[in-house]
Amino acid sequence: MRKELMTASRMNTLLSCPRKHYWRYEVGLARVTDAAALRFGTAWHAAMEARWQGRSLDDALAEALDTARDFDEATVVTLSGLLSGYFTHWSDDPVKELHPEIEFRHPLSGSRSFDVAGKIDGLGVLHDGRLALVEHKTTSSDVSPDSNYWIRLRANPQVMQYILAARALGWDVSVVLYDVTRKPSIRVKQNETPEAFAQRLAEDTQARPEFYFARREVPILEDDIEEFTIQRLELSRLILNFRAASRKARRPEQAWPRHLTELQCRTCDFASFCLQNIVPDPALPPAGFRVGPVNPELTPAEEGAAS
Repeated sequence: MRKELMTASRMNTLLSCPRKHYWRYEVGLARVTDAAALRFGTAWHAAMEARWQGRSLDDALAEALDTARDFDEATVVTLSGLLSGYFTHWSDDPVKELHPEIEFRHPLSGSRSFDVAGKIDGLGVLHDGRLALVEHKTTSSDVSPDSNYWIRLRANPQVMQYILAARALGWDVSVVLYDVTRKPSIRVKQNETPEAFAQRLAEDTQARPEFYFARREVPILEDDIEEFTIQRLELSRLILNFRAASRKARRPEQAWPRHLTELQCRTCDFASFCLQNIVPDPALPPAGFRVGPVNPELTPAEEGAAS
């Protein structure tokens, strides 16, 4: 029997809300169009891949826009302004050689039901010869040196997953290089043209680069890796336990607890029906939703069954 996939997104979803995990990974329900923040991050990753390949600003912007051709004008000019500032600020690169977008899949030790899978942003060789995991991120959070943002990143399940995957692929990475870009707080003014805003944003990034751009090397601590390895296996067991309980429940989703907090529900794709305890029919998904692959970021060969 083909094993299921334990991705970083799946782990994060289960940790945020088991009911959300049920709709996304057990049923396969997802929005037809990804959330704006996710689409922006995908576009930025495409631009960064072009950047690390030594391509021009125009090429990077074209690659970014190719990932989401239905971006509105405000998003396009925001990307343009940020990329212009990025290319100006980071004239030198700490990475001598980069291998981007590396997919992986290998057995989850201790589990007969799951494989570990995902796609690494980049594996790099630094100028001093060290091997590094390179992570590009966009955020609305403060990225100043004393921000809690960096503390949270250290134990990020996605990064832990990628470190172990890199090592399984023969890359004994010793450090994570975070390349973080903060989204702008300025907005288009009344009667301001898109071109004028893009120029103003680019100028703001040059005047306040520490607000927008940060790179930091974070050492890999083996204690963090050990803790993550234990927790990942326990999450796989938790999925199987919830699933077994759902077979006995009158309604399967009832066995998957709901995490009903304002912050969680405000950003949840399924809040419109989940808060009302409405059960959508997978054969007739609600407007704006579809039932399909649970790991669309992976190639079909790496995609696992949902249940």
